[in-house]
Amino acid sequence: MKSYSVYDRILGSLTVAGMGDGMGGATEAMSTDEIKKKFGGLVTKFEDPFDNKIAYGNFVAEVTDDASQMYEMAKMMVKEKGDLTVQGAADALVIWSESYPKYFPRNAGPTTSHVIKELKEGADPEEVGKVGLLYGRGTSNGAAMRVAAAGLVHPGDLEGAVQTAVIMTKPSHGTQHAYSGACAIACAIAEAMTEQANVFTIIKAALYGAKRGEEIGLKEARIATGVRLYDKLLEGITIGLDATDMEDCIAKLEARIGNGGEIQPSVACAMGLFVFACGDPHQTILGGANIGGDTDTIACIAGMVAGAYSGYEALRKDWVELFEQANPALDFKAVSKDLAAIAESRM
Repeated sequence: MKSYSVYDRILGSLTVAGMGDGMGGATEAMSTDEIKKKFGGLVTKFEDPFDNKIAYGNFVAEVTDDASQMYEMAKMMVKEKGDLTVQGAADALVIWSESYPKYFPRNAGPTTSHVIKELKEGADPEEVGKVGLLYGRGTSNGAAMRVAAAGLVHPGDLEGAVQTAVIMTKPSHGTQHAYSGACAIACAIAEAMTEQANVFTIIKAALYGAKRGEEIGLKEARIATGVRLYDKLLEGITIGLDATDMEDCIAKLEARIGNGGEIQPSVACAMGLFVFACGDPHQTILGGANIGGDTDTIACIAGMVAGAYSGYEALRKDWVELFEQANPALDFKAVSKDLAAIAESRM
């Protein structure tokens, strides 16, 4: 049986999510075929993103907007002592935009870029996330890529994870799809944080979160166009269960789910890869980096869950060392210690 430590699980979640982001930065926007041609096959390690136009200028293993926003949201969770407010979540986004000039506005997505501008102009954080009018606004995958702390501070408490994920999502992605996706990942993490968790119980938790988030969103959020996230999530999990090898898994996920920047395929692919890898953190994020499309975000989301399940001590030391050297601004150990104190007070 794996040793259990709340701090180790939290640090594992943040670190694997960050490593997934850093690994996927080199392959973002490419197809799997293009990845193979560029790197001589599927990537098996951190690659240099020097000529990727989206991650241009990044170091090997350096994160992008995904993990840096996740980090700022985790810090705000600590600042508000585990009881995140909508204003706090909005403040975290603004702080991120002002603290990472390398990533903002370059990496800001089709929702967050508009929301940050409007928040700075005085928009109400309770309402600005419900604004539509643009394709992709409120239904992009930003709500899931920064949601880790919502699950980390609620070990085994799925409803607590749901409520916090909704608060975290409301200022930017106020749609039923975003609520569903954010809650699915938050619940998967909350379950992965428990000592008795296994891949099956984590799947069940993710499906519960997707249903519960959608239920809340249909009552409180903007009803946006698009396919139902729960259905795509279930299909992604099924593909992960049925795949014969990694190439088969990522090919089927791309063909049947998609790998773009919408929240439905990103969450479905992330959980499908986690299932195929049987929760192994290294294989999970390698799958995300090789799936093509929005690789860094898919790998980051999948890594949150896999890292919470495996813990930090289970990770490859050479990967961790390279990642931590490339990202000195992300003090995951300090924020994990603070999040662990909050989580342990609720157990």
